[in-house]
Amino acid sequence: MVNFSDVSLFLAQSPLAQHALGVLNEVESDLLFSIACEKDKIFREKKQAIKSVDIVVIANNTNFGNIATQNSFGPLKVMSTEDFKATGSDTALLETLKNCLVITTSNIFFEIGMARLGLLYQNLPKTIFAIHDYDNHHLINNNIQAAIFSDVYIPSHQSDNLISSRMNPKIVGGIPCGTNQWSMEFVRNNAGGITSCNRSSDPLGKYYFYEKFIHRNKAISTLTQSYPSISLLNNDFHSLTQNQKWTEWCSHKLHWIIPVLNDLPIRFFDALITGGMPLIPSGLIPFVKALNIPENFYISYGPLDLIDSEEFVRKANELFDFHGAEGIKARHEHALKNFHVDIIIRKIIRSTFNIYGIK
Repeated sequence: MVNFSDVSLFLAQSPLAQHALGVLNEVESDLLFSIACEKDKIFREKKQAIKSVDIVVIANNTNFGNIATQNSFGPLKVMSTEDFKATGSDTALLETLKNCLVITTSNIFFEIGMARLGLLYQNLPKTIFAIHDYDNHHLINNNIQAAIFSDVYIPSHQSDNLISSRMNPKIVGGIPCGTNQWSMEFVRNNAGGITSCNRSSDPLGKYYFYEKFIHRNKAISTLTQSYPSISLLNNDFHSLTQNQKWTEWCSHKLHWIIPVLNDLPIRFFDALITGGMPLIPSGLIPFVKALNIPENFYISYGPLDLIDSEEFVRKANELFDFHGAEGIKARHEHALKNFHVDIIIRKIIRSTFNIYGIK
């Protein structure tokens, strides 16, 4: 039994608390204020100079790889990471990106390289760079750099963005990582079968192993003992076709969400769009509510449910069955309307246009 009085005294003086206090001291530094002033100067100059833009999306197979090339804001020019990796200033590339809104993710930013994108950023005074940060909750060094080299910084997770927001005054919240495994066209062509497919009552949860996330690894290994459908992956699921992924996700009623730290992972939206019901840790409920997701679309679990998982899963399946085909369709339609990657791109464009006064 835990003695809360003793534990609270220990933690208040622990290295964990002292580290957090140290971070608070550092964010008051003159360096961060100087960066923020320079960023604000750049913003004002660009806002004055830019009245309209073409839209360019830098994509790879896993980030923005299935987006449509046309949306309500007009055509999107989709460019691969290979288009950006050449060394040097590349006159043709600078000409292509001139007077554009360039949208990408933090993962792509670091795949291309800070030096390369930094060079482009510095040589394109009439181009807006918007970076959607997929890992702002734990890759702190990376998200600091993404915040510096973006005109609009968009953290996906409702984590502590204090350092980044100190440097970049144009920070946009409330745009999560949406479902991006399937194109809008594929989803619409295959949505008709989601209510009639045979679904297992065992929850699905396939995860990569990350050594440093001990709590997450323990939760996965605990659940694997009861449900082999929850496990660590031995292969790269990105190599599967859209159809293979769709079939696997539609073959389960429930999807057990075991996040890294406090993130709301992409798989939450993958579960919804395929008609499944995500099982989320109770600590994520405020984040999900902030996105206006109906409470009957998901089920929350506590630490003891990881141990007594069979009873929890039994009740979750009863709830899934109670909502039936109408519940499957409602979850799917809500995700398609609000959280498909095409919609996420549209939200990024709209937010950026609002910031810069672009019509």
